[in-house]
Amino acid sequence: MKKRNQKNLAIAVDIGATNFRTAIVDDKGRIIKKILTKTVRQGNNFAISKQITRETNLLLKDQSKANILGLGVSIAGPIDFKRGGSINPPNLYFNCIPIVDPLKKVFSFPVVLYNDCNVGVLAEKFFGEGKKISNVVYITMSTGVGGGVFMDGRLLLGKDGNAAEVGHITVDTQYNLTCTCKKGRGHWEAYASGRNIPKFFKAWTKGKNLDFRKLNSAKDIFEEAKSGDKICLWFIEDLGKINGRGISNVIAAYDPELIVLGGSVVLNNKQLILKPALKNVDKFLRQPKIKVSILGEDAPLLGAAASVFYNEDRFTSEEMRILPSYKVW
Repeated sequence: MKKRNQKNLAIAVDIGATNFRTAIVDDKGRIIKKILTKTVRQGNNFAISKQITRETNLLLKDQSKANILGLGVSIAGPIDFKRGGSINPPNLYFNCIPIVDPLKKVFSFPVVLYNDCNVGVLAEKFFGEGKKISNVVYITMSTGVGGGVFMDGRLLLGKDGNAAEVGHITVDTQYNLTCTCKKGRGHWEAYASGRNIPKFFKAWTKGKNLDFRKLNSAKDIFEEAKSGDKICLWFIEDLGKINGRGISNVIAAYDPELIVLGGSVVLNNKQLILKPALKNVDKFLRQPKIKVSILGEDAPLLGAAASVFYNEDRFTSEEMRILPSYKVW
């Protein structure tokens, strides 16, 4: 990265469905200070921007603002780049979440907003497994399923900034489960996300003469599988078929050199997710490297920082060239 001045720190914000992380990060991807709390679930549509303001002010309490280059925000999509916020995010609790304009009224430094998976792939590209790779896809399996694509040296955004919403590609017609987005059936997120794995398990056990009502969470199912339960291991294999289809679709769509898997479902159950999925990846195209993120749960946070450091006026011909132009909410 080319430094233009001495401002080598960024405020990074990662707004998850459950957890809310804020941090001060330097341009090497080192976290200087971090705060973890729960994402607010009550209030009006400005509740999230108010929480960002509170947590940022806490971070800056004993920190000079002189070295802060900007504030990068990671939030679940869909993103409205023109208005600078998130619209109808399926795993948050507000219909619309204004971000950029409310924060610009409070802070003097620039504010940058991206989808959580877009910043996830930025984190991998600049601080993780993809440092020397031009074509990288990041897939997160957490409360939801999503993706980010860094292709031919630039971040792939699409006309509205919502390219690579891979959680909403169709991977199944047998169970035909309704997705969290409520707009479709058979979507990857409806089967492989932390929120929906128990629903898939319930549908999967139906007709198999099995009673596993006690397994009410993804964690319960994975823990039983780790302990050797044959029914849960059987289910994990079928979940691997779903994930294999999803990854196969990603390969066919983007032809990446590297796919990095992240998110709590993957990070907490690496072998139970990776091995069954790899067995079911199509060999239509040359298979890319498929790895689990080394950045762990901090990938979106580091990516939010990267979105500040690798902004429009810092791009080279080999780096991304798109910075949203925001309009007042």
